[in-house]
Amino acid sequence: MIRVRFLKEKKHMVRFKIASIVMLCIPLMVSAGTAEKLGSLPAGVSPDSVDFTATEMYVLARGTISVYSLPDLVLRRTFCGPGGGAGLLSPRHQWDQTVRIAGDKVLAEDNNKIILFSLDGRLLEEKPKPENTVWIVPFGKGYIAKNMIVTGDPALQVIRLVLLDPGLREIKEIYRQKWFQQLTPKGFETELPGDLLHFAVAGDLVFVEKSPEGSTVGIFNAEGREIASAHPAGAPIPMTPVDREEILARLRLEKRVETMIARTGSWEKLREMWSHVFTDFKPALREIQAYGDAVLARTFKQEGDEAGFLLIDARGRVRKEIVLPVGTDAETEARVCGTAFFKIIGGRVYFLKSGSVPGVWDVYTATAAGL
Repeated sequence: MIRVRFLKEKKHMVRFKIASIVMLCIPLMVSAGTAEKLGSLPAGVSPDSVDFTATEMYVLARGTISVYSLPDLVLRRTFCGPGGGAGLLSPRHQWDQTVRIAGDKVLAEDNNKIILFSLDGRLLEEKPKPENTVWIVPFGKGYIAKNMIVTGDPALQVIRLVLLDPGLREIKEIYRQKWFQQLTPKGFETELPGDLLHFAVAGDLVFVEKSPEGSTVGIFNAEGREIASAHPAGAPIPMTPVDREEILARLRLEKRVETMIARTGSWEKLREMWSHVFTDFKPALREIQAYGDAVLARTFKQEGDEAGFLLIDARGRVRKEIVLPVGTDAETEARVCGTAFFKIIGGRVYFLKSGSVPGVWDVYTATAAGL
């Protein structure tokens, strides 16, 4: 969970000029293949975060990382675990525990540190996290991450994308936007469905979703200079009354919200301090994932479990529009920290889905047709 503190602006922080490549038309949408159920996670395992290689699935749940083979879902090994010592993750966390594959390493992120393991689970090193920083990803000679500050008068919560050195010290801010949640005299206000600032490292570039600027993805090099941007064509998708009802219903069932309801006594009392504001239109892009040296940007076009994606290359060109199954969405706080319960890799999409049996998560795969 990002905790709020006040920081002064750094005078050297500047915005960069954009070299834009506008895509005027998008190739015909290609549909995904039929999804195949591979099996299920053990009953009672509720994943906090997952990531995949072409042959294995890494599941982080309650501090322990379990590695399953693909496609047969045989448990191969476990490592990490809950606790306060070296190589362990805090048993108390607010969805900012994640696992991600970082080249030949596994990076586990906790409330206040990152832990690097080898792929076979050997502890390599730990590093303390900067305050109010989440979604730390190796990039260039160091890392890139999201960092929260509060600035201005009246106070405004701002989320920034920053470059960090190998010791996780800030080098440079490369992008910022107003955060989707703001403090109010009565408590706080959340804009829904929420513009969460997603990004993806692909090769030696980072692709940044800039939905406040419209349908825009900025492309930055390892020095933090914006070298290109993509502007996929497409009309904004309006928010409907049904959308608003569904969003609030899902929000009320999230674990963090259940905890907040328990603390305040009821959903109605919680709403006295927590207001919700709906945008007229959905953000242009929902999230992005690396796919080789390009990215797949997920849009808000969705029907059932299938969502629309745009394949964007390193020059900002939209190469294809495809439809892929995505299963169950991660909760809001998990998505803030970079968690998604699906991964497109090696021409296939793997995804998790809950609900067929209470307390059980199923694992599926499908051919990523058109890639």
